[in-house]
Amino acid sequence: MFVTNETVLVWSGVKTGGNDPAGVYVRVAGCDPLATLTVEAM
Repeated sequence: MFVTNETVLVWSGVKTGGNDPAGVYVRVAGCDPLATLTVEAM
């Protein structure tokens, strides 16, 4: 990863509820153990 400059998937998730980027995303893949990510509107 860091020595070889290899690209790795850190966190990938999905969100239900339309195209608005704000909301709660649920992790589906990646090496970060965080189960959800919340994006708030500005």
